[in-house]
Amino acid sequence: MKIKYLCPLIFIGLSFFSCTVTKLSEKYSCNFLDESVETISSFKSSKSIFSSPVFTKNDHVIVGSHDKNIYFFDKDGTLINTYKTNGWVHASPAILSDGTIAIGSYDGFIYFFNENGNLLKKYQPKTGSMFTSIIELPNRLLVFGTNKKGIIFYNQDDSTSIIFPNRKWVHGTPGKIGDNNIAIGTNDKHIYVLNSEAKLVSKVKTKGWIMHSAPSQINNYSFAIGSYDKSLYICNTNGNLISSFKTKGRIHGSPLVLNDSKIVFGSFDRFIYFLKPDGSLFKKFRTSKKVVSSPVLLNDGTIIVGSFDKYLYFFTAAGDFLGKYKTKGKIFSTPIILSNNIIVVCTTNGYIEFLQIKPFTLSI
Repeated sequence: MKIKYLCPLIFIGLSFFSCTVTKLSEKYSCNFLDESVETISSFKSSKSIFSSPVFTKNDHVIVGSHDKNIYFFDKDGTLINTYKTNGWVHASPAILSDGTIAIGSYDGFIYFFNENGNLLKKYQPKTGSMFTSIIELPNRLLVFGTNKKGIIFYNQDDSTSIIFPNRKWVHGTPGKIGDNNIAIGTNDKHIYVLNSEAKLVSKVKTKGWIMHSAPSQINNYSFAIGSYDKSLYICNTNGNLISSFKTKGRIHGSPLVLNDSKIVFGSFDRFIYFLKPDGSLFKKFRTSKKVVSSPVLLNDGTIIVGSFDKYLYFFTAAGDFLGKYKTKGKIFSTPIILSNNIIVVCTTNGYIEFLQIKPFTLSI
């Protein structure tokens, strides 16, 4: 017998109609119905997209592509501007405190735009190609990693840089932790904690590279970060290891920390993991392909995770599976959620999709 429930996804009580299952480690056939998701807009870049999009306070969307372009869309997914660089745009854009968008390119430049895609300035720190997103510290320092020299602290006021040297590429994404420190992982197999003057506070040795994974603060005294040695590391904000959780695949994306301090992340072993705040396993769910992308939240607390199997997976905050939706390609970058709950997802075959989740009927 089939029982049908009519309910919008954007409602916190979703869990009551989730698929009835016995083990979250099994595969599921539970899908969102086609009529549940409306494609607002779909744009095709000529090359792969590894950059994660960002959005402004007006829901303008910015994303880079390996076709060397930076694309600017309005909230409805209409392309409003394009800027051509001289190198792949692999890094994700960043929204600075004054609303400026900053993004690095493989051509060695940092580009600064307004939300409509008008170039304000560009700067070449001469420290190599930029893989990582940029973060901004309160003193107008921009922090990012490159394939040469190390971790860069760039002063926007006088265009000077302080460099924390590193023996390998810096492909990890920096993140603020504690009061004034940043943490970042590198290809020399270390997690570094630095202060705002680019001085070393502490470092943790890992057994593998840290690629895109950014540190996610769990509480006032700890953060989590993933590594290519297949482990998720939990460290205190002083940079001392607290614990680690071992998976069977590399961890590329950044962990998501929920309001109750539970941790959600994906692995190349095809699983999406739900951990307790102490790093012990709470639940896990298997997809059909590796999970590279980072989890994100809808406004109601629904968790969304993209996979290389082309699906977006939807979960409650308790880790209960709600359903999945097939996109136009493999999902490497992290989706974003606009203020009206439109999902923007980018794929490795160059698609940028704007998806509206509507009220839907689900059979169990």
